[in-house]
Amino acid sequence: MSPTFSLSHLITLFILLHLHRTCDARDTFACDAKDITTKNLPFCNVKLAIQERVKDLIGRLTLQEKVNLLVNNAAAVPRVGIKGYEWWSEALHGVSNVGPGTRFGGLFPGATSFPQVITTAASFNASLWEAIGRVP
Repeated sequence: MSPTFSLSHLITLFILLHLHRTCDARDTFACDAKDITTKNLPFCNVKLAIQERVKDLIGRLTLQEKVNLLVNNAAAVPRVGIKGYEWWSEALHGVSNVGPGTRFGGLFPGATSFPQVITTAASFNASLWEAIGRVP
């Protein structure tokens, strides 16, 4: 990764990847050919290098929009096709939301908890991501 590839680039890359969906029966998303307001934007051009696409998208976002994308309940940015996102929905903190020390019975004695995605991503540690993915 080059020194100019900043955390904001990584965040934007994550947003772009999040917006990509593989199912045909889906809502429109950034870069969808059905969305005339965003389909021709440079960050939607898959022929451009990812760094060019990221730079374009970051350049289109205001500082306030960038900040709003980093919080738990990230606000939508419709003019660039970014929908709102609820960060708690990825189960980083297990399946329980009733507080610390939650205990279950049977095969699932407790909830596993990991750092927030933005914190884990900032580590640039691929083996950390693999370890998180292997937790039963």
